[in-house]
Amino acid sequence: MKNLGFTIGVIILLLQSCKKENYVEWIKTNETNTKATFSKGRLVSSEVFDKSAKLDSKYIYHNGTVIKIYKYYPNQKISSYSYLHKAPNHFTSTIYFNNGKIASEGEIDFYKGENLYLKRGAWIFYSKTGEPYAVYTFTHDNKNQYIKGEMLFDTIKKKITRDVIFDPPVLAEKETKEVVHLFNPK
Repeated sequence: MKNLGFTIGVIILLLQSCKKENYVEWIKTNETNTKATFSKGRLVSSEVFDKSAKLDSKYIYHNGTVIKIYKYYPNQKISSYSYLHKAPNHFTSTIYFNNGKIASEGEIDFYKGENLYLKRGAWIFYSKTGEPYAVYTFTHDNKNQYIKGEMLFDTIKKKITRDVIFDPPVLAEKETKEVVHLFNPK
């Protein structure tokens, strides 16, 4: 009986030592290929490539939670960078123009299962020359994002030209008579 216990213990140790520790898995779909990198058996990063094999996005994980998100333009310049500031899904995010200048910055909620990024709170928007020209306040219902407020700046006179609160909030994805500046940056 003592030998059986010892033998089982040795078998368990051998099986654990054969466990994959550091490896890469490829996940292929019709639209993307994902390279998942594991260290000590845990997912540490994933890179998503589009149909033309260009890097679309990269996710960095810690203990199974996404902590950093990088999104890329087709020319491989960074289009956005987000980092976790409050688990499980509250991120601070910076979105860039293709020229590398900041286009906007604020907070998002990231819903990994739906691959959904929803703005929340105040967001600062910049012109392509780098001047801030608007602050929009967002809210969401876990599916759609809405604009609660809009403040526009005159970048020449350095003063506020419009300050509006929308009640009820307006759907951010649709241009309306009330909200046009977000969709037509200077």
